[in-house]
Amino acid sequence: MGCNGQLVIMVEENFDADSFKRFLTAILKSAQTDKKILLVLDNARYHHANKLKEYLDSIQDKMELFFLPAYSPDINAIEMLWKKTRRSVTHNRYFATLKELTDNLFDFWNKFKNPNIELARLCAFI
Repeated sequence: MGCNGQLVIMVEENFDADSFKRFLTAILKSAQTDKKILLVLDNARYHHANKLKEYLDSIQDKMELFFLPAYSPDINAIEMLWKKTRRSVTHNRYFATLKELTDNLFDFWNKFKNPNIELARLCAFI
């Protein structure tokens, strides 16, 4: 989630260094700015994978990674979106199929594809 209020999502079966690299590339492609992007991350192992070093070096003029302290979900902006998602989509709801659940999630998240004030407020950008 960008603090400009733009949500960038990808569906992946595995979370690893390769999928993270694809995600970073997607962020760079969707960025609507020439300014350097500061990406705030937790400390998942694949965020620090050695195999990413060359790629991260190649994009360092476009993106900087900032790692939050361990066990600090209260300062991770994406946790605010998860809370909003659960409240709006999944709490006290029955989904007959996994497809029904994922369709509802993507319907909710699609409204955040473009920069918007609602998500910008979630990460205290304004």
